[in-house]
Amino acid sequence: MTFRSLFVRIFVLSLNLAAIASSQELNYLVYDRDQIPNSVYRSRRDNIVEELGKDAVAIFYSAPERTRNADTDYRYRQDDNFYYLTGFNEPNAILLLSGRGMAVADLRDSTRIDTVKEILFVQSRNPRFEQWTGRRFGPEGAMKLLGVQHALGIEKFKSMFPGVVPIAAMKFLYVANLAKETTGRISELLQPVRSSIDELKTNGSQIEVKDPSSIIKKYRVIKSPEEIALISRAAHISALAHRQAMMSCKPGMAEYELQAVYEYTFSKLGSEYPAYPCIVGSAENSVILHYDTNRRTIADGDIVLADCAAEYHNYASDVTRTFPANGKFSVPQRKVYQIVLDAQNSAIGMMKPGVAWADVTAKADSVLENGLYTLGIIKEKNKREFRRFYPHGLGHAVGLDVHDVGSAVMMPGIIYTIEPGIYIPDNIQGIDPQYFNLGIRIEDDILITSDGHKILSEEVPREIEQIEALMKQKGIGTLPVE
Repeated sequence: MTFRSLFVRIFVLSLNLAAIASSQELNYLVYDRDQIPNSVYRSRRDNIVEELGKDAVAIFYSAPERTRNADTDYRYRQDDNFYYLTGFNEPNAILLLSGRGMAVADLRDSTRIDTVKEILFVQSRNPRFEQWTGRRFGPEGAMKLLGVQHALGIEKFKSMFPGVVPIAAMKFLYVANLAKETTGRISELLQPVRSSIDELKTNGSQIEVKDPSSIIKKYRVIKSPEEIALISRAAHISALAHRQAMMSCKPGMAEYELQAVYEYTFSKLGSEYPAYPCIVGSAENSVILHYDTNRRTIADGDIVLADCAAEYHNYASDVTRTFPANGKFSVPQRKVYQIVLDAQNSAIGMMKPGVAWADVTAKADSVLENGLYTLGIIKEKNKREFRRFYPHGLGHAVGLDVHDVGSAVMMPGIIYTIEPGIYIPDNIQGIDPQYFNLGIRIEDDILITSDGHKILSEEVPREIEQIEALMKQKGIGTLPVE
């Protein structure tokens, strides 16, 4: 049978309910009570279906499982766009959306045919596997607990995919880039999609294959109240972790001990993951932007740059603080720190709806450049000189990605980081050695509101005197464990 005839025929989908556990058994799969409601995810899918129109089908798939080494996998993290549409954290799942609709068998009466616009294919329940890797939702759980219109076992996707895409009326097939690095079982499950795309190209079909990411990202720019609540929770957890790290830091500690304070606090307060590998860089490591080895012993007089933040229910925060290991800023540390803080304050002060991100960036750049010039670290004001000590941008949007979808103009509901920094290594001639190996970065998460902004991570101090006062207290990292 040809690919075209497969797509034209009406294919009725069925579901074997005999192997699926009762609805009562599924309740234990949802432990957290502050998850985004199913109605929000349904509304998101409805928006995408409306965007697609009746002449398109879209395919979204879960992130692959990835091997760390031998038979050990990395801890699983869902694909952002897939999660945005489903709220589903299991691997090996595929979502089909169709504006025209797809014919399926009614679950209560198999002789009745329904038309649905969404089908979620998920791993079926299997007690033997679940004993090893955890309980699964299964198709019934996906419908009951996620509110998906129709769900089937993922094993049915290969045979049913040709029948659910009405090629006779289709102009667009939306599918995210099927990258070669998409490995594991999800890669095998997507093989029918690859074959379909190859056949469309071979046959010179007029159907256009497009990536749906740009459609979804358009909706992801403005955060919903539910998303703002989760990001705020992540930022709150991060702020409390930074407070504990400041109170715990003492000369003679290893960088990884402070990392442990952060990650303990994250888990203690309900964060499932760090939003990114924790950066704890002291002295010469403070000038490495994405340093994450965290093995050096912190010495008296060192500066410590800690860029560590929590993720909560798949939503990231991004918070950085820089503080003196012994609890007291030296004169050079104080001077450079104040420049960075002034730059951050000047940028945050501009943040409100309608302001261009480029203007906020230019303001912070100006403060940093003038400060470096005043200290004699740069001899003339030009971008080339200035960027030697500030090689990154002012910030970025935060959401499901730690570097999320943003906008050139600020709008209510966008959350940005503001993270100016100055980094002075010990290998640049003409610099006063008192500034060598001095890296300062201060970063906060800022929500744009209808009339201005709100600092979501404000619970951790930024002012020099406040940091020094906090560091006189004892944190959880000072307690012995041996």
